[in-house]
Amino acid sequence: MPVTHQSPEQWRSAVVAAPASELPPLLGSRPERPVGCSAREWANVLLDAVIARQRWVAYESAQQVHDLVELSAAAAEDPGGVEEFLATELALALGVAESTAGRYLLEAAELTARCPATLHALEQGRISPGKASVICRGTADLTGEVTALVEADVLPAAGSSTVPGLRNAVARSVIRRDPDGAQRRHEQARRRRSVSRRSDLDGMACLSLYGTAQDVAVIWDCLTAAADAAKTEGDDRSVGERRVDALVDVCTDILDRGLLSTDQPLPTTQRRRPHLLVTLPATALLDPDAARGQVAELVGHGPITPAQARVIAADATWRRLVCDPTSGALLDYGRTTYTPPKALTDFVLTRDVTCVMPGCRQPAHRCDVDHREPFHPGHTTGGDTSAENLAVLCRRHHRAKDTGGYQLRRTPDGDHHWTTPLGRTYTRAHTRHWEPPETRTATAPLAATRDDDDDPPSF
Repeated sequence: MPVTHQSPEQWRSAVVAAPASELPPLLGSRPERPVGCSAREWANVLLDAVIARQRWVAYESAQQVHDLVELSAAAAEDPGGVEEFLATELALALGVAESTAGRYLLEAAELTARCPATLHALEQGRISPGKASVICRGTADLTGEVTALVEADVLPAAGSSTVPGLRNAVARSVIRRDPDGAQRRHEQARRRRSVSRRSDLDGMACLSLYGTAQDVAVIWDCLTAAADAAKTEGDDRSVGERRVDALVDVCTDILDRGLLSTDQPLPTTQRRRPHLLVTLPATALLDPDAARGQVAELVGHGPITPAQARVIAADATWRRLVCDPTSGALLDYGRTTYTPPKALTDFVLTRDVTCVMPGCRQPAHRCDVDHREPFHPGHTTGGDTSAENLAVLCRRHHRAKDTGGYQLRRTPDGDHHWTTPLGRTYTRAHTRHWEPPETRTATAPLAATRDDDDDPPSF
């Protein structure tokens, strides 16, 4: 019999504390909205119900993993050829493609044999099936011992991470835990770079490019800048449409004239021209042997190997970044000549990398540099114009803070804490511009940017 609780508050306490396996009766006994319960109070009840159902879905997904593993074992015992065509059998039963059914079986076996900690987290409802898949796929080429180290690195924060954020965390950990293998896999993958196309409905087609992260970043940033430059008053094209049109224009010009020519300069955002930003410790640049276990970062993509970063560094301007030796947070941003307002903007953009709303990946240079505490010149209250009081916010989350009832607080460690209108608090941890190796002395990293407008480096 489902347990009936006297109030929404009691039900919320019970459902939050319950193990994932015991959630169905509690979800079935969710109380009706009582008279006098405010919309905000009831929204919190419903949000806890949504969270609980997601935990239950994760638990059931873990049980399906166990079932699939047992199904594979039973098929292997059958002498009549069931094992050979098990993916076909499963695909027909579930109404999915045979390749999808085969992936289900393979991932279930991998989670059970190689990623037990990930499977346990899934069974507890601490991570979603999608996140379990990210960890499983991201460690596919690792030994069980190294996989266990990666799981220990990423699982504590996996529940609160977005899927792209977790994917980056896995990639970062893999590079640190298996530096030689990471670079070897990158070199092998680089030999597979290609461009392909396929036809689609309604007279459309899809062009797909597979290349190194830095090459794709160059193309993406160029197309985005060209799309921004093409925006005129009355132009109702989306930025995606303008990116495509810009690429077509470039290629058409090359075919028609045999050269690339334009008289229109690329626009700047936050007083910056489009550029790539890579961070890595100075030791990784100067001494390849000292780079073992280090992780470089390509902003907008995520972790890359030091060797891959050195390829980018061959055509780059360098700046000195001073990071906290334990947290990896940016403390200082070196330039030689600049006016104070631009220097402060550069520092905040480089420090935050993206909008500081948890999960938002809007690049900093396309965001607003916002005063967390409103600036009131001539008044005794309000925030000042300082790095501590400035944060990068995309336009949507800027509005959420200013008019949507969201509150933003920044702690001395650089973490940004958001409180929603429902009274729930979420944290966006400070960006780690450098991942200090566990057994090495901290070294200030450098940032490589392909930006001709940069000042000369200073060390």
